[in-house]
Amino acid sequence: MNAVYALLWKAARPFLRRHKRLADGFAERLVPPGWPFTPEMQARPSFGLKSACRIWIQAASGGEAYVCAELLKQLAQGGNPHVLCTACTLQGLEVLRKTQEELNGKNITITVNYLPLDDPGLMDRAVEQAFGPAGVASGNRVMVLLETEIWPGLLAACRRAGVKTLFINARMTGKSLRAYKLLAPLLRMAAPQGALATSREDLQRFCRVFDGPAGAEPGWCRGVMPNIKFDRVYNDAQRGAGCPDMRGNGLPGLIALGSVREEEERLLLRIIPQLMRFPLVIAPRHLHRVAAWAEALRQRGLDFVRRSASADLEELPRKPGRIVLWDVFGELDRVYAMADAAFVGGSLAPLGGQNFLEPLACGVSPCIGPYWSNFYWAGRELFDLGLVTRVRNESELGRALLRTAENPRPAPEIKLAFRQYLSPHLGGAKQAAELIFKEYTAGRQGGNNRYT
Repeated sequence: MNAVYALLWKAARPFLRRHKRLADGFAERLVPPGWPFTPEMQARPSFGLKSACRIWIQAASGGEAYVCAELLKQLAQGGNPHVLCTACTLQGLEVLRKTQEELNGKNITITVNYLPLDDPGLMDRAVEQAFGPAGVASGNRVMVLLETEIWPGLLAACRRAGVKTLFINARMTGKSLRAYKLLAPLLRMAAPQGALATSREDLQRFCRVFDGPAGAEPGWCRGVMPNIKFDRVYNDAQRGAGCPDMRGNGLPGLIALGSVREEEERLLLRIIPQLMRFPLVIAPRHLHRVAAWAEALRQRGLDFVRRSASADLEELPRKPGRIVLWDVFGELDRVYAMADAAFVGGSLAPLGGQNFLEPLACGVSPCIGPYWSNFYWAGRELFDLGLVTRVRNESELGRALLRTAENPRPAPEIKLAFRQYLSPHLGGAKQAAELIFKEYTAGRQGGNNRYT
């Protein structure tokens, strides 16, 4: 089975090289000599085996990278570890690089690079180059996989190298469980040493992937934790990071369509004409869809400008009937800070939904479609409190956005209600950091971090 898996990766490599989301950094994904460290790091006289990472955290894309950022803040309060952070996408990498700039040298060292392709041979080389040979330093080496980052090649490489593997903030849908069962012969030979899941149901699904039919939980199941995304959103809500209130001042209300996915574009294009009573922002979830949106708007004769055309948000034209096509990554909080009404994408089509907690942190009560399984962990209480509105289709969405834009709830009131809702759900990042340091420091003499 391992040999077949490796052959499939080698056969797919020419096609993956041309994939639009993998083309960037493809050479790094093949684990060249010196990966994951930059040439600048390698050129330093002090660089050597002591520079090997002790903790490696894998975050798939932007959402998981933000989870990683919260975890790194907690790890920085511990024993000054060297942490490698990897991502599969450019968006995830950009989030990690921003966190690296913020935290590097503050009781933590962070290295950032792309995750290699899961070819077993590449992963064996990646694990050795990232961690160094076993026994280089005291303590364990720990691989941390966030949410549903299950990579058979990486898990097997860690097991062969004696690297401990932990699933943190673990979650798995029923659909994912069915898919991973196909890889069960590979995965059951590389079960993790620990897993903290965001719900009991998620934990049970992980157990079924790695240990077969439902039964007694194996010893590596460490229980349930609060989702780290609660910590991140709460911190944003507390300090208003990136969310200065940009409403009012005599400006007309604004409707934001945020994190829009390709599969729901045609549905939203049907209702955009009726939304033109207000200024409108369209923020695609993936920036490669900006060109498609621009063409669709041009074909319909709709006036729009790109966000990148203005250095200052105050320069953006804000008048009824004007559309701003948001073509800059990492500014979604600024979009919501401008809005009186917002839709959060991935929810009109069966995609599981994008993060509808973000606009709440900026004082906006969002609308979502009927599909939100990715955020069941957030709970239904948000709907009961009137903080989030669910609609069945695009027609209902159009009416709901217009109602909200015409009579928006005060932003301070929304922020206060949201902080009160979040308070009982905090602490996931701290709980995860405690488990990581427990595994990382096992066997070390005189561990000198706050978690020992």
